[in-house]
Amino acid sequence: MSKTILLIGSSGGLGNVISSWFSERGYTLALHYFQHEPNNVKGTFKKYKADITQEDQVKQLIDQVIADFGKIDAVINNAGVSKSEISWKTSTENWNHTLAVNLNGPFYVAKHVLPHMRANESGRIIFMSSVVAQTGFIGTAAYAASKAGLIGLTKTLAKEVAQKNITVNAIAPGYFSAGMINDVTPELQEQLKKQIPVSTLGKPEEIAALMEYILSDNASYLTGQTIGLNGGLAV
Repeated sequence: MSKTILLIGSSGGLGNVISSWFSERGYTLALHYFQHEPNNVKGTFKKYKADITQEDQVKQLIDQVIADFGKIDAVINNAGVSKSEISWKTSTENWNHTLAVNLNGPFYVAKHVLPHMRANESGRIIFMSSVVAQTGFIGTAAYAASKAGLIGLTKTLAKEVAQKNITVNAIAPGYFSAGMINDVTPELQEQLKKQIPVSTLGKPEEIAALMEYILSDNASYLTGQTIGLNGGLAV
């Protein structure tokens, strides 16, 4: 029986790469989205629309996926937003919205999927942090704070569920050629490349491949970790 993955944030550049990667390898996918419906996915999957900033919608999402597929073996928390604003000009609205999507939402997902995983004594959870949470970056106060919060959440949840054969890890990507990088001007992208020791943006397929390893049976001893995938950027 194939593993069932709940992918939070399945549309967009990185979400499309992740969903394609796992569908091509025979995984069953529960594809979450909020505004833009995912497309070009093959294999066994269903789509679910939900606002992850609303806990009641997250609970309904988890319940529906379990009703449809009978289980959730793994969760990949890929949804995220970023609004570039210098700290003293950041509006309360944008601060709250960024933390709601990037930190509250993943917490709600974990909160409502963990009782199911604990009952099955098996599960994998991946959070998407960022190198920005580890290094800081001008104009990203809300984003950096939210992604740093995921690192602490990862460590705590991992300890809480370690005895139930559930692992919780985070990936902290650097700068990749898909996803939020599309909001960055070409000039700034060139500046970023100069800061990366390997002098290039990462390939999103490498994120998906790392995820597949973390979700595998070979990674049962890997938990509570934040894995930097960043081309050598100092952290």
